[in-house]
Amino acid sequence: MTTDEQQASADTPRGRLLAGIAELVGTFEAETAQGRRRAAEERAALVHDVAAEYSPERKADELTLTEAGRIRRAYKLVEEATPRLIIEANERNDMGAKEIASILGCSSSYASRILRERKTASEE
Repeated sequence: MTTDEQQASADTPRGRLLAGIAELVGTFEAETAQGRRRAAEERAALVHDVAAEYSPERKADELTLTEAGRIRRAYKLVEEATPRLIIEANERNDMGAKEIASILGCSSSYASRILRERKTASEE
């Protein structure tokens, strides 16, 4: 057994300290991952709720301040997720930029640019 292995052994003070630190790090990582999952689920629920509640036929002058706030928060989430969604649709579903753009309501040139940038980044 090397000196490092002896010092890391659970029956030495250093070994017990390292084991305790490793346990704390594991607990922290699990709690952090759980928090991120919960936050992602809450953001997804907001987007789904807003999308289900507001149809494109609705007029701007019908919105309340509270509704506008919910829509703006959902919009920001969707905007942040859009590049990832474009890439996933292309890679997983073999969809082209025009088809993706028509589903997302963005321009074909925007979807094409995201796919080009992804391809360039993966080639580097």
